[in-house]
Amino acid sequence: MNIITKSNSDRRRIAAVGMYDGVHLGHRFLIDYLRAEAKARSLVPSVVTFSRHPLALVRPLEAPGLLTTLEERVKYLEDAGIEDAILLSFNDKIRYMSAREFLSMLHKKYGIDALVVGFNNRFGHDRLEGFEQYKAIGKELGMDVINAPEYGGPAAPISSSIIRKYLLKGQPDKAYEALGHPYSLRGVVVDGNRLGRTIGFPTANIVPVDSASIVPKSGAYAAFVITPDGVRRKAIVNIGFRPTVADENVSGKLSIEAHILDYVGYLYDEEIVIEFVKYLRPEKKFSSTAKLQEQLTADANTAKRQLTIVSIEN
Repeated sequence: MNIITKSNSDRRRIAAVGMYDGVHLGHRFLIDYLRAEAKARSLVPSVVTFSRHPLALVRPLEAPGLLTTLEERVKYLEDAGIEDAILLSFNDKIRYMSAREFLSMLHKKYGIDALVVGFNNRFGHDRLEGFEQYKAIGKELGMDVINAPEYGGPAAPISSSIIRKYLLKGQPDKAYEALGHPYSLRGVVVDGNRLGRTIGFPTANIVPVDSASIVPKSGAYAAFVITPDGVRRKAIVNIGFRPTVADENVSGKLSIEAHILDYVGYLYDEEIVIEFVKYLRPEKKFSSTAKLQEQLTADANTAKRQLTIVSIEN
């Protein structure tokens, strides 16, 4: 797939505009429709997307955690059949463009002759309400504006914001259904407090590679971990503030710890990927390390069963 960051009208394109965070089933439905229109019109199937979420500029405190890094988003778009991704930097110039100015820029600078507008999609500082208004502007500019049908398939209604809510509620299985793949979090393994290894449950403590990545609700999860050798392994993952045992000081810093089942290896400073599958239980404090060990053993057994089912289904 071609990543386009500067004006390029060498190819005539059909595109759809969006953040495409997660590239979920609704996005892929839109892309399939776009590709069919591209074939019928002999145009290059493309998307117009942004290097960062627009809210990161407009209202930074309200910017959501993201489902995918830019690298992951690009890969998913390519896998879905997109040939050209026009990557815009959302800045004040774009922020204050009217719909007409934005459409004109896409047509003149990026060779977009047709634009597919997804269900409930709006753009332009003037926030036009009706599809017919976009279509009329496009006609004046020499651009076809096409209204895409609404997605009504499995897990509908779907949006990136709905999927984020699933994760923040501890429902990674629902996020999985809407995404079409597990929600994954990529991180670098760092040194931890090493309590886990003293009770037979060594953990890989990770820091997300992208600070904008969404971190699911605190608690224990059944998950897969992709280790640096590319192998997908069963794991239990704990997210929280390490209350562990009653006599231990709590740092107040959120931790993400993965115990990879039946695995021995050195992972410090390496990148791993966690794929969240099932929420097991809330975070809790234990009266002793023996009680913690007992709970982790139960978690591991439950995770093995849950992940075996998922492996069979896939």
